[in-house]
Amino acid sequence: MQDVIDEPAYGPTAARILTTATRLFMQRGYSAVSINDIVQAADVTKPTLYYHFTDKEELFVLVAIHMLAAMHAMMRRAIADQPDTRGRLVALAQVLLHEPNSDTRMMRHQAREHLSPERQRRLAEAFKRYMVDPLRDVMQQGLDSGELAGHSADDLAMLFLGLMEGFQRQTAPPVEPEHSDVYRAISTDRFSADTLVDLFLYGAAAR
Repeated sequence: MQDVIDEPAYGPTAARILTTATRLFMQRGYSAVSINDIVQAADVTKPTLYYHFTDKEELFVLVAIHMLAAMHAMMRRAIADQPDTRGRLVALAQVLLHEPNSDTRMMRHQAREHLSPERQRRLAEAFKRYMVDPLRDVMQQGLDSGELAGHSADDLAMLFLGLMEGFQRQTAPPVEPEHSDVYRAISTDRFSADTLVDLFLYGAAAR
């Protein structure tokens, strides 16, 4: 997994705009956030924002890349001391399941809905570099050591990411008492990182 993250260096004002935009985009979604919302919440003027960021689309792309780079760094740290493939996968699963910004599905959906093709391409490249490639590297290590077999590292990485995304912790909506049993039945909170990794590695068949 590569060590260098070549994000732009942000000064204090740009960093404040980026942090504010991240919070608003994550809370409301791309279409519900205006430039006016961002400048008011960040306590800057429109000319100041446009000095640092070209437009709302570009700001959204940079917010997404910043989040992906931060996730990449957490994933690197998580696997640094793990001696085997299962340990690395459990460590990665803990990050992907529990970090607040690890669920990138809404971000990717909004990119497809609202961004130009060129900016969608940039975001897709960042997602591959920061999220998929680290998983692929772990899978390739497992294949090379003989701990994994039967599929390519690329396929294993996408299967693992898809499994994690299906069980990422969502903010639970308020549940009326009469519906609590139904909610518990569909809640993903019962599946730990260890459980999901064992399902990924060994399936549900009797061993």
